[in-house]
Amino acid sequence: MTLRSASGRRTAAAVAAALLGPPLVTGCGIKPTGVVESGSAARVLVAAPSRAPIAYFVTGEGRLVPSPDPDYADNSPQGSLQLLLRGPGTVEQEVGLGTRLPPLDAGAAGGVRAFFTSEFHLQVRVPFPVAAIDPLGLKQLVCTAVSTAGPTVQVSVRGPDTELEPTRCEAGR
Repeated sequence: MTLRSASGRRTAAAVAAALLGPPLVTGCGIKPTGVVESGSAARVLVAAPSRAPIAYFVTGEGRLVPSPDPDYADNSPQGSLQLLLRGPGTVEQEVGLGTRLPPLDAGAAGGVRAFFTSEFHLQVRVPFPVAAIDPLGLKQLVCTAVSTAGPTVQVSVRGPDTELEPTRCEAGR
């Protein structure tokens, strides 16, 4: 009697499998969900090669992004500023980075000067007027200078028209 009922159960299982098709395989018990919106993409900090100068460029959304250039030899505040004033290169342009600084003639980037007036104060002299500079362009200058000078340094930007008040890098604001 036990054999018959076991055999009957196996036959019923075979018939059910034939009617229902292959068995469904489940994962770990997590039910599928629809698309879950989570906001903007994550920010990723990329470590620059040691001693690579960094220029800050601007995204389409108006955020500053550091862009290291390991092929540029001058890792000083002045060298980093020259890199910035040359404008975004091909790679930066391909990913949508730009600048809020005024356009310069070829070779004018060499007109930038950066020097310490005290241990924690850096003066940056640029070859264009700064009285009406775009606030994001000013942040580009200051953060680029600070990238090689140190985070505790205040930066004064001076153009042929005026000198702006000392400020610190606030790249995330």
